[in-house]
Amino acid sequence: MKLKSNYEKTFRYVRQNSRGLTYDIGYRLYQRDDESFIYGFEIAQENYDGRTGGGATPLNFQGTFAQAEEYLRNRLQETVEQLPEEWESDRFRNRKETDESALTSGSLIRRIFGYWPSFHDAEMLSIAQHRHSFGSKARSDLTFSIHHWGQDNPDWKEEGIHCKLTFLLEDVRGSDFSTHDISDPCHIGDLRFSWCDDGRVQVDLHPSTGFSLLLYCKVARLISIEPYT
Repeated sequence: MKLKSNYEKTFRYVRQNSRGLTYDIGYRLYQRDDESFIYGFEIAQENYDGRTGGGATPLNFQGTFAQAEEYLRNRLQETVEQLPEEWESDRFRNRKETDESALTSGSLIRRIFGYWPSFHDAEMLSIAQHRHSFGSKARSDLTFSIHHWGQDNPDWKEEGIHCKLTFLLEDVRGSDFSTHDISDPCHIGDLRFSWCDDGRVQVDLHPSTGFSLLLYCKVARLISIEPYT
């Protein structure tokens, strides 16, 4: 998989696990007038269609530019080592693209942010599962909230509005939801909503850190967008 960001500095890194897959890494490091550092990066894994990255991220380091660059390269290698195991499974091959119509009330997202986000680098704030009984029948709903501020806008010029978005998934089915990493910080690689052939909605969360989701529900609904501080 080729890097998309056209960063001038690139290198390859072999992950130190049983698979030993090679990751392509690109980055750019800047030093501000106040001698602080910021960087952007991209990490891609060709065999399993994995990709993550970020831009304009402060680097907490003091020293020369050469020292900061060495520190950053080591940090990016550590990032590869900490990627979720799902990155090296078939889970993320041939994923469906988002269909905005699959998210009820989702038009509010485009109205507020001016584009449809991938939700890259959004933080998962909370997630809860609710069981409802109706006589002999029952169903499970799931709600989750994320913090997003337009950081993945392809036309990004400045920091956007910080918002808390809350989603409701009604009558959830699917097995790809584990509490194993739920207590750890979760930041989203991307979040997609799409239609299934049977009329249900697929919700596919690819994490940068933390847990993943691949669930199917009767209705996926945006229930609120509110300021987040």
